[in-house]
Amino acid sequence: MPLKATFGILTLAATIGLAGSVAAAETMADPWPYSHDDEMAGSVQPAASMPLASGRVVAVDRTGSKITLDYPAIPQLLLEGGIRNFAVQDAAALTGLTPGDKVRFEVEREGRGFIVKRIVNSN
Repeated sequence: MPLKATFGILTLAATIGLAGSVAAAETMADPWPYSHDDEMAGSVQPAASMPLASGRVVAVDRTGSKITLDYPAIPQLLLEGGIRNFAVQDAAALTGLTPGDKVRFEVEREGRGFIVKRIVNSN
């Protein structure tokens, strides 16, 4: 068999083999817990089952949508415990809260600060 024909047959076989392995890879389940778009953007979404942090209300600023909380360390966010002012995503969540109330809250990093996404009175 001429060299040119042998090269053509080998090229065809390699192309078919490569196409088969690409098709097999595309049908496999995605092992990642987040989409590849999130991976490319550099953001991984936190698990929905992450427990709420606990704390005690020190002060409430309804007009400024802020709350001051005394809380223990939150290792998931590398946040040391202490007393801190937090911005609140929804000012309506502050309704009914007064200093001294025990609360559970969901907080996320936003830029260089933190924002309370959800807060629940534990009294």
